[in-house]
Amino acid sequence: MNYLKQKKNFIRAVSLLSVLSMVFSVSTAVYASRAHKYKLASEIVYERALNELCESLDNITVSLQKGVCCSTGKMLSDIGNDLTREASCAKISLGQLPVEGAAGEQIYKFLSQIGAFTLSTVKSQNSLSLSKNQRESLSELLAYSRSLSEGLDKIRAGSLNGDIVNELNKSTLTLSEAEYPVSFSQSVTDAQQSLEDYPTLIYDGPFADSILNKKGGEALKGLDEITKDEAKKIAAELLGQTPEGLREYSDTTVSGIELFCFGAGDSGIALTKKGGKLYYMLRQRDVGEETISSDEGIKRAKKFLKEIGYDSLKESYYSVFDGVCTVNFAYVKNGIIHYSDLIKVSVALDTGEILSSEAGGYLVNHEERDIYEEKITLSQAEAVISDGLEILSVKSAVIPLETGKEAYCYEFRCKYGDSQEVLVYIDKATGEERNILLLLYSDGGVLTK
Repeated sequence: MNYLKQKKNFIRAVSLLSVLSMVFSVSTAVYASRAHKYKLASEIVYERALNELCESLDNITVSLQKGVCCSTGKMLSDIGNDLTREASCAKISLGQLPVEGAAGEQIYKFLSQIGAFTLSTVKSQNSLSLSKNQRESLSELLAYSRSLSEGLDKIRAGSLNGDIVNELNKSTLTLSEAEYPVSFSQSVTDAQQSLEDYPTLIYDGPFADSILNKKGGEALKGLDEITKDEAKKIAAELLGQTPEGLREYSDTTVSGIELFCFGAGDSGIALTKKGGKLYYMLRQRDVGEETISSDEGIKRAKKFLKEIGYDSLKESYYSVFDGVCTVNFAYVKNGIIHYSDLIKVSVALDTGEILSSEAGGYLVNHEERDIYEEKITLSQAEAVISDGLEILSVKSAVIPLETGKEAYCYEFRCKYGDSQEVLVYIDKATGEERNILLLLYSDGGVLTK
């Protein structure tokens, strides 16, 4: 009896231990899964914050470059607002990263000062021109911003290829301490060394993004509406399909323009209900080895636009990426280029095929502009240009403003330093410095910032 009782107790104990072991194993797996999910979530937050910080620093550098080139309080005020906004975004991103000690404090200090210094410079000046000391201070800010931005870009690249690790994930590695990749905090500390001599500043405290701000479709006024069947025939011809081979999508409205939408395979197209004008077209395919030049691509893009009824257009800027040449065209009349009336066309450089076209800017903004107010002479406009810029050429242009309105300007193409080219826009009616763009030249084309 005692033996049987002991045996039963033993079996119960073993069973209980088995159950406990199973519960422990399940619990361990659950917590391990949760820890893994937490680690992955941390990595996602970390990578996103790092990318956003780098993007903000790049934007800050571009704005400071424009600040060095500008000459009027209004333009500098606009740039100061941009700097303040980007600095705030950068500080939020910095707060999400594992940066401790002097490195984080120094970067935070830099971000806090740039916008306030720029705005205080505007408030303190009593003339249209920046003083020599003010321009030198902005140049110093630019140098430090550039250096810090380059350092953080290297950190981002190192983080992606594993040379730099996030401290949140360092404990998961099985390497010895000597074999660890460089830590993120150490990398940021190294990057902020560029700010060690950062001076204590004394202070009192893309056109494409603007062209769709208004609605209506000026270019379509007076045109009759077409039927869906008529639109389908036009769409089929542009895509090289039969009308029966097209899929019909729901009609839509963009910037006040009503559109018919169709698709075929990996291609999509939208036509305006008024007049049957091409609003956008997109063909998706892999592009092979380039057989035609970018100049030939630009010619084919221009020919395509003329064939579908978009005339009096001139190419302004273009880029080439992965065998695709994308060209920006703007309307020209009497030698005046209208950047508001924008059409983009992409050409495959393997066959010369038109891959995409987007005419929203043109359709929203294009109209006959008969009255141009010109009170400022060329010599008066030249006097507004910063002394630090060398004027290379000048022409007339109508540019879009963030308010949805336009400004008729002198477009000065200038040179800053050894190689940086700048476009400065001086309002012909008021003499106001309306915008500054940095020209970017590369093997991939000509763009602006």
